[in-house]
Amino acid sequence: MQVGTSRKRILLITACSVASGMVFSARVWAQSAPAPIIVPSTPDTGAAPILPTGTGTPSAQAVHIAKIRKIYHRLLLKEKNIAAAVSFIDKHQIEAEGTTGSIQSLLKQTPSVNEYQQGLGQAVPVLTIRGVRNSQLAQTLDGIPLQDLLSGAQGSFLNNNVGSPVTLGQLSGTAVYPGVAPPNRQGFATIGGTIAYTLKKPSSTPSAEIFGGYGSFDTSHLGFELNTGAYKNQIDGIRALFRYSQSYTAGYIDNTNARYGDLLLALDKPYNDGLSHLTADVIYNRGQGYVLTSPLPVPELQQNGASFNFPKSDTYNRQNDKYLTVILGDQTYINQNVIASAKVFYIHNESDQTNYLSPAFNPSVYNPAQPYGIDGQALSQFYTASNFGPGNTFYKPGLFTYNPSAVFGQAYAGINATQTDSHTTTIGFTPRVHIFAGVNNITVGGLFAKETSANSQYIYGTDPMPQIAGYNSFALGGGAQRTIYTVFASDKIELLNNKLQIEPGISLTGVYSSNKVPLSYFHSQGYKLANYGKTAEPYLGVSYQLPYNMVAFASYGKGARFAPTTDYSLGSAGSSTSAPKPEIVHAYQAGLRYDTPNLYLKADYFYQKITSAFSFFTNYNTGLSSYINVGAQQFSGVEASGKYRLTPSVVLFGNASYNRARYLNSYSASVTPFQGQFGYAFKGDPVTSAPTWLGNFGVTYNHGPYSARIAGQYTGQQYTTFDYNPTDAAYIPGTAQPASGFPGIQYGLQTAPNKAFLLPGFLTLNVLLKYNVPVHFQSIKVLTLSLNVKNLLGLNYYNHFYNVYQQISGNSPTGFLGTSPYAAAFYGPPRTIFASVSAKF
Repeated sequence: MQVGTSRKRILLITACSVASGMVFSARVWAQSAPAPIIVPSTPDTGAAPILPTGTGTPSAQAVHIAKIRKIYHRLLLKEKNIAAAVSFIDKHQIEAEGTTGSIQSLLKQTPSVNEYQQGLGQAVPVLTIRGVRNSQLAQTLDGIPLQDLLSGAQGSFLNNNVGSPVTLGQLSGTAVYPGVAPPNRQGFATIGGTIAYTLKKPSSTPSAEIFGGYGSFDTSHLGFELNTGAYKNQIDGIRALFRYSQSYTAGYIDNTNARYGDLLLALDKPYNDGLSHLTADVIYNRGQGYVLTSPLPVPELQQNGASFNFPKSDTYNRQNDKYLTVILGDQTYINQNVIASAKVFYIHNESDQTNYLSPAFNPSVYNPAQPYGIDGQALSQFYTASNFGPGNTFYKPGLFTYNPSAVFGQAYAGINATQTDSHTTTIGFTPRVHIFAGVNNITVGGLFAKETSANSQYIYGTDPMPQIAGYNSFALGGGAQRTIYTVFASDKIELLNNKLQIEPGISLTGVYSSNKVPLSYFHSQGYKLANYGKTAEPYLGVSYQLPYNMVAFASYGKGARFAPTTDYSLGSAGSSTSAPKPEIVHAYQAGLRYDTPNLYLKADYFYQKITSAFSFFTNYNTGLSSYINVGAQQFSGVEASGKYRLTPSVVLFGNASYNRARYLNSYSASVTPFQGQFGYAFKGDPVTSAPTWLGNFGVTYNHGPYSARIAGQYTGQQYTTFDYNPTDAAYIPGTAQPASGFPGIQYGLQTAPNKAFLLPGFLTLNVLLKYNVPVHFQSIKVLTLSLNVKNLLGLNYYNHFYNVYQQISGNSPTGFLGTSPYAAAFYGPPRTIFASVSAKF
């Protein structure tokens, strides 16, 4: 197709709109010359090809543009008809999430994703996909691993909970691949899915934007974004994007205020006439705030209101988290059959947290009516005067000589207050080559990375807390490292005139990990644990274009997750390392898509079986845990989504999912997605905090200066947990046999799924209204007023709930909901209103 200078020439381009997640035909009508060519982003590489503008003769430009289209259309075809139940999130959905959301709450707009958090912004999000928790998921940013390689998610329990390595304002889009994705899209060590974030990139045209807003709970947001455009409007001119924003919120829960700062610098240097690119991205984000370490007692909430939280003078957890990410990349056009790319990256995260409990409270005394010592229950047996001071349990010259009785006159002063400092550093390399050979679209690549960590912990009765090695150092030194070697190969074979797509692939991974256990109150001397593991993960996907704009697809994939380094322990000989093997998932899915310019429909069935799941037992007398692979879980269900353009201005959308999540055998397990509760799951028990039904629905309106989005989110019923009474630990549940030698209920307050009580479902309604104000200032191109309302109807609901210290009744393994001293819960966010304004220049 030739592009000329005629003002009446019409250009029609049909492309796959991967950013919206709907395979709509994109019709671009050019009314002036030269007509632009739209080349979509390529999620395979994370790079968005930049088009030539402003130079060259029309005929030369036409040849050059046609060349670009031919090259990158082959990459685009790798996304079209993908044999997976992938969901894409575009910039409009990101905008709708607003200042009060997070990169995790954003994902809840897609099928089978459940998320809750205890604050506004990036505050302690808890995420599951098809019931699989966040620590078992992979996250990537432009193809590099974003999750913690040692533990999964953003790190070990209660680390990096405020802020995030990337934020909503720094994203241009996101893709969610539940289950097992093709090897060239699959992240590292996942048995539940891959979340692929795409970073904003600089544009070829200059622009500037200033934005700010204010809303409920003293929430404010202010920032700017600058796009330099291509230098001298040249095809190979360097271009840059600089964005900075900061926000503050008092939080809808008392005493959970937080402050965030986000910075992004993205550079792009095209070369080879715009066919190749050198890129550099720098992200520096900060988050400081107060978080809850566990749900709040329901009696307290009922008495004092939904926003109740203990005063800071009594107890709090404060975190100061920092995230630095640097990515250097190159994408090179070699010839019409080969495109090569590579990225090197550096990630450094720091988490400094203070967990404070006033010396006035004794954590060894458990009082349900005044449960300030909940965090200290598990170790309350140690918190006596006989355990501290010279010659007693924790007295270790050179490490720990702190004696609270001598300092505060109380044996328990400061023993449940900790200062924990930890940081991780990751360096890595991700090479990739795309080869187009006849009917084959081949991708070969790899991940070579190493992450190291270090931490320390101190206890004392005041804040700020002194950090004196050899005096109040509860743990000194130590750390872990993990080195990853992954290679993969995938092919997309196009047969029968591209109607049949077959996508085989395999990923091979070797992992060397070590953990230096520090000198601490549990260990008289430090020691090192090390392990090497490997796995092969095959994949096969098939899609076929049926008549009447329909596409059938099916896939099988195997995924593996390596054990966190903290799960390593001393072997039976006392010197060797005992390490669990990787958890394994076998994931199957099959579905059907209907794709036309005005209507898109998709439905799929999925089945995921996790074997070799991590199981553990902790001996609280020694502080040592042992880990083995004996667990099994099953997740199965259906998902559906659709979008319909009712008029040129009105679009209807929706999705829904049904999930049946069950334990396939009985074993000690982490039974909550946040990993704050450890206990025992029985064969046939439901997986908790995994709603059976999830759904989204809504409508968008765009006409002239007005736009609106009304969206509903439904979260169905979900099973909760309860804690066994310590007296119940004497017997095997459901029998009259003593628990001696039984690997299940071995200590009191152990948590288990509660089959007798389901947390009620709830429906929230969210609204985004926008108006582009006519302006007469030459420098201002667009002035936009926005109003974002979450939970418009003001629904009061719990998004997490469990029964604490419940009595067992009868011989049922989990019993029914009998007498409990209390329940604990998180309230969902109430109605929040946020008004903002932005000016683009």
